[in-house]
Amino acid sequence: MDEDTFLKHIDNADKDLNAFPFWRIFKKACMENPIRGIHKLTPGRQAVIILWEANTQYRGSDGVLRSVPLDGENIEDKLQKLKDDLISHFMNQDIDEKALNRFFNSIVKKLTK
Repeated sequence: MDEDTFLKHIDNADKDLNAFPFWRIFKKACMENPIRGIHKLTPGRQAVIILWEANTQYRGSDGVLRSVPLDGENIEDKLQKLKDDLISHFMNQDIDEKALNRFFNSIVKKLTK
């Protein structure tokens, strides 16, 4: 899958999630903790990618944390599952914005090392 198609799918998921108040909180945390040096990474794209990674992590048989790749086949189905999971988890929940900022900050630090 080429980069433009991949980004189009990510942007569509971001637009769909814009209807939910919790999504603004996630995007705000990404604005406050941007991943620098990656071209074309908007707060919405950053939120989708980070939350995909967090939502699909599992421990392999070797004990190493892994996540399901987002790109490749069935990206629309994968993003729909992510949206469904986020909506079910956060629709009626209060979000601790300080804790969320710490979470995003820790992710950014790991990615920029």
